[in-house]
Amino acid sequence: MRNLKARRYIYLIVTVIILSFIVFINTIGNILVDIDEVEKSDIIVVLMGSIPDRILEAVDLYKSGYSDNIVIVDEYKSPLIEEKNIDTPVGASINKSIAVEMGVPRENITIIDGNTFSTQDEAVNIRYYLKENKDINSMILVTSKYHSFRAKKIFEKALDSLDRDVKVISRPTKYDEFNHDRWWQNREDIEKVVFEVIKLLNFYFIDQFKL
Repeated sequence: MRNLKARRYIYLIVTVIILSFIVFINTIGNILVDIDEVEKSDIIVVLMGSIPDRILEAVDLYKSGYSDNIVIVDEYKSPLIEEKNIDTPVGASINKSIAVEMGVPRENITIIDGNTFSTQDEAVNIRYYLKENKDINSMILVTSKYHSFRAKKIFEKALDSLDRDVKVISRPTKYDEFNHDRWWQNREDIEKVVFEVIKLLNFYFIDQFKL
């Protein structure tokens, strides 16, 4: 009798684990993607990383009249580039070149010298920029789909310390091929979800207290 109860208990635990895993599989992809209704904003912030899908979305938003200004934080440059006098464009410069090629005037694109490593670094540099530009009260945040939920949380937390409310509108690029409904069927999407979940947990337990 005890063995029977033990087996039933084990079966129950296994069933709960399996059902929890199924729920995780079916929901986590959608949780990671945060899409807000876009509206007229003061700036469009393009996060570093994937090229050209993020800047393409920003240009579409610009051409659709949602903002007249695109802002990009410059990314980390290895000291070896300067030591070797290597003249090569990095992410921010490449994105600006793409936007200009597509018809955005150079004067409408701002590159912030941030030398950033992470989304947290970008958020902090944007916060400094907003402290100097007090007329900015809203932004459209452009990034990849799987990165959009965490990115918005990071920016909202970072901007909390400002002397005013700044609205953050999440607009992941439609050019991102990430499939949030069937992410487990593609190896690249699996890697994105796994690493993004780890980074999201790290944000909630550690990084948010540093912003």
